[in-house]
Amino acid sequence: MTTCLFLELRMTAPTTAFIVAMLEPVTASLFGVLLLGNHLGLVQLHGMVLILSTVMLLSVKQLDKCV
Repeated sequence: MTTCLFLELRMTAPTTAFIVAMLEPVTASLFGVLLLGNHLGLVQLHGMVLILSTVMLLSVKQLDKCV
């Protein structure tokens, strides 16, 4: 599955590939919490918020360039 992800990222624009790659650890952590019952500490939650806010800012900037 990871190989498919890397192949897909090669075919997309660099900004989009970066955004998708940034979301991978966040989704892995969320699946760990939801499916495996893992617990996240304050540092992990803070990191997730930082990553999600960065992705949102990059997405908004990318949309502004298109308009």
